[in-house]
Amino acid sequence: MRSKLSRQIFTTISVTLILVILLACGGYLLASYLNVRSTLSSFSQQYARQLEDMDYVYELEQSANMFPTRSVIIFIYSSDGNLITSNAPPPENANLGDLQTAASGGEVFNTVEYDGITMLSLTTRVNVESNIDSNGRIFLRVLITADWASENFWIFFGSSIAVALLLILLAMGITNLNLKRSMRPLEAVQKGLNDINNGNFHGIAVSTDYEEFRGIVSQISDISEKISASLSSIKYEQRKAAFLLDNIGQGIIALSDTRGILTYNNAVLRILGLQGNIAGQRLEDVIDDESIIAAVARTQENGEKDGCEFRRAGNVYRVETLIASGSWFETYNTFALLLTFTDITQESRSADIRSEFFANASHELKTPLTVIKGYSELLTIPGQSEKNISRCVSEIQTNADKMGVLINDMLFISRLDANIVNEEKAAVDLGGMCRSICDDMGGAAQNAGVTIFCEGDGMAECYPKMMTTAITNLVSNAVKYNREGGSVWVKVHEDGEYVCISVKDNGIGISDEDKPRVFERFFKADKAHTRNDELSTGLGLAIVKHIIVNMHGGEITLESEEGKGSEFIVKLAKGKEAEKNDISDETQTGN
Repeated sequence: MRSKLSRQIFTTISVTLILVILLACGGYLLASYLNVRSTLSSFSQQYARQLEDMDYVYELEQSANMFPTRSVIIFIYSSDGNLITSNAPPPENANLGDLQTAASGGEVFNTVEYDGITMLSLTTRVNVESNIDSNGRIFLRVLITADWASENFWIFFGSSIAVALLLILLAMGITNLNLKRSMRPLEAVQKGLNDINNGNFHGIAVSTDYEEFRGIVSQISDISEKISASLSSIKYEQRKAAFLLDNIGQGIIALSDTRGILTYNNAVLRILGLQGNIAGQRLEDVIDDESIIAAVARTQENGEKDGCEFRRAGNVYRVETLIASGSWFETYNTFALLLTFTDITQESRSADIRSEFFANASHELKTPLTVIKGYSELLTIPGQSEKNISRCVSEIQTNADKMGVLINDMLFISRLDANIVNEEKAAVDLGGMCRSICDDMGGAAQNAGVTIFCEGDGMAECYPKMMTTAITNLVSNAVKYNREGGSVWVKVHEDGEYVCISVKDNGIGISDEDKPRVFERFFKADKAHTRNDELSTGLGLAIVKHIIVNMHGGEITLESEEGKGSEFIVKLAKGKEAEKNDISDETQTGN
């Protein structure tokens, strides 16, 4: 059963056939009854005429026994209701009420149970000679089997039911086929409307051979095409709006005048760390930041733009609140309030870095300036000896050099922050670069009583000048923070797709307390462990990390133990050009 309509049709057919069967069975019973009654009446009349011609009782007995009991049962009663004779045993509880009714004349029909069989009985009065009955009358009662209750009836009834079931199944099959054929246009319309509802926007093209359906199917097809076009346009506008909202980089929430969330974009969920649909919820149930709630309240109160800062998960956002305008909100005869979340984390960090940078720079510049100013004022005092004058000039020169180094490092790291690179990447022989740097540092190392060892080779794609600066700073620190008689080992080796550079010394080492901060700008270890005559700006390792990590995407790690020395390990990707050079070198070596 495919539809309510088909079920109704099948039910109608089934009920109709059942009624036909019932009527046929009823007609069969009525016809059988009338036939049995007519036969019984005709037999009784003929037999009664025979009885009227008899003169003795024994003749009655003989005549009754002439009929076999399987076809007819005969009972003859006297006028006072006593049984005279019969061709079958009398029933135990014989109902003689029919005798009284028949006494006035005529035939009395009745249905009786005899020996468990339903039979039709006829009782009639018969006039006889007085020597048979003193009152001159007897009663004849004839019983005959009721054919309507016989096996023939149940055979007819069962056959009728079987035929009816076959007709019902045949009718159901034919009806189902016709329904399928006639319902195909409507099913096509339903499928097309479901496709439109599911977002598959196309028109519905349906044809039918049934004139009854052509009008409605045609109208539905036209309407579906219009709906399809409209929904497709609306869906496109929705996708476009959602695309713009989700990709502008700002979180946006539209609030009603009761602070219920009307709509939002996905950026808000990401910023607030939420999941699921928050439309319909109150702002206070979604955001517990008091500064945002206060800014919304101020904008609602005075209608002016307001804002605040919001911090979450290490990020900083500028939140702005303003009253929105537009036909969408005017439709509801109310106003909407917009919240925008703008990520200013980088700006905030840059501001913090600049503030910290200038504070540290001012502090670092202040010390040599103070020394220069002090010795300059000392030189203005008359009567200074040549020795004092020479010492003052030497200190002024030394601190001026410190200022020069500091300013150069500050300018250099500023260029790094601004991504100003005045060179192109190239495949560089890092082993040769390190040997050249170690040769250049040989004089300073000899003066400090430190021996430098360099070994290994490796090619990598990098900025040559920048990488030279980074390695130079590492080797310089290894010499500067070493002890007399100490050593520095510089090793270069390849590790798969990477090249590693190790700068190791057996100098003073770095304490566990200072390790996490060595790459911070302007950080200097405890001065008690450094040489007083060495220039240190605290920017060297910060410059190294920026060059290795930010500019080359490499890694730099530190292993150190206070009093035993330090090791800085730089890991760089070879790069495509360096790999090509390696292959070329291997080919030439093989030849």
